[in-house]
Amino acid sequence: MSKHIGTYPFVVEPFSEDFTGRLSWRFLGNHLLRCASLHAGSHGFGYDQVNAHRHAWVLSRLVVEMQQMPRTGEHYNVETWVSKIYRQFTDRLFAITAADGSIFGHAHSIWALIDIETRQPIDLTALPEGGFAQAVTNREVPITGAGRVRVKSTEPAHRHTACYSDLDINGHVNSIRYIEMVLDLFGQQIHTERKAVRRIEMSYCAESYIGETLLLFTDPCDDGRHQVEIRKESGEVVVRAAVEFGEA
Repeated sequence: MSKHIGTYPFVVEPFSEDFTGRLSWRFLGNHLLRCASLHAGSHGFGYDQVNAHRHAWVLSRLVVEMQQMPRTGEHYNVETWVSKIYRQFTDRLFAITAADGSIFGHAHSIWALIDIETRQPIDLTALPEGGFAQAVTNREVPITGAGRVRVKSTEPAHRHTACYSDLDINGHVNSIRYIEMVLDLFGQQIHTERKAVRRIEMSYCAESYIGETLLLFTDPCDDGRHQVEIRKESGEVVVRAAVEFGEA
């Protein structure tokens, strides 16, 4: 395996699973982001290193596709690496594997490096000393990126006021909290029909802050791909998402 691929071991501990006895999407999502940060830090472009230059990483897209989730007590690894660098974005990929090397799932993410003061993206191709181009690994994952999401509904299915427990270190709503909000729209269906979430697509469009009202809109879906938009009261779209289910 390439030295540029980070591998991080985990175990599904009690209270990190959902009602099915498998790893919850909240813990999986946070583990993915944690591994991304650890891997970036080991190559000189982690949170502390970029923050010293008044820069910050911003998650733009996240797609996670799971064949199944590990069960309580089961060990699993998160592998992560940088696969491509563009002028304003970089692709980071993930493989979630069992202890024996078999595949639980994969994830694809897109990140931007922004100036904290101006909120404008940094040109990744112009970073000094080649930036982190030396960390790129030519390895792909067998999943597609986020598709197009356009929700026509004008009546919100749920309202949520951003609060203390939603916030991350930057003071805005955490990326993974949005995943929980989206899945909560289907919570009763998942529980009663014993459905398993197989794929989640998240496109992050804007930041939201404590006290802001978030409106969740969704349209009926016949092809198994449920589309969701999270908007502010002003109508500004914060997140576009899609969820696909399979048999538990």
